[in-house]
Amino acid sequence: MGTEITADSSDGITVQILINLVELSVDAAFKRMMLLAKSMLDDALIAIKEGNGELAKEVINSDDDVDRFGFYITRQLAIGIENEYMLKEMGFDNPRDCLGYRVVVKNVERLGDHAVRLSKDVLDYKTPIQGKNFDRIQEMSSYAISVMDDACLALFKKDYDQAEKSIENANNIQKYEKRILDNLKTSKDEEEIFRIRKIVENVKRVAEYASDIGEIVLNMNIEKILKKPEM
Repeated sequence: MGTEITADSSDGITVQILINLVELSVDAAFKRMMLLAKSMLDDALIAIKEGNGELAKEVINSDDDVDRFGFYITRQLAIGIENEYMLKEMGFDNPRDCLGYRVVVKNVERLGDHAVRLSKDVLDYKTPIQGKNFDRIQEMSSYAISVMDDACLALFKKDYDQAEKSIENANNIQKYEKRILDNLKTSKDEEEIFRIRKIVENVKRVAEYASDIGEIVLNMNIEKILKKPEM
């Protein structure tokens, strides 16, 4: 038996006592992990806009929580691979799906890692990035997160078509990247150019991870598509 923080807000936290491994399901733990990682990315961008070092430090500290959920999920998946009963209780059809899910979890851990890198930019430079440059970075990040959400929804729904759409949409992140980088051509602030290029690269990775998740969902559900009777 143990405890895990399964939800938090400005009003308080929810602590769940775990009697056995399936009380906090893999999906529930993953959703919480994803929510934390997305919140980290949002806060990292706010810290960049405000030059807020304290908020940046909070983001960096939050990465431990994301990793803790990742470890919890990985531990459950390892048990599922070895125990067919537990595998079914977790909602998986076969051990291979557990392995695919583990890669998905790793991609969300990396989302948290990139939020940490963005936060370290604030601590390194201490000056905010604002105006149109920041607004466009914010738009790019919002789009990347929306694609990540769609890919994760495809995972939960076991939706092959939505996974395919997520992969296609992830490629559109290059348009956002190009718009930002083209705008930098008129800038003479070498330090800000360097920072924005790094920030854009980190945000771009989020969409790439969403595409990776989409690919995994395709692989996990390809047999269902092949078995569909032709109309």
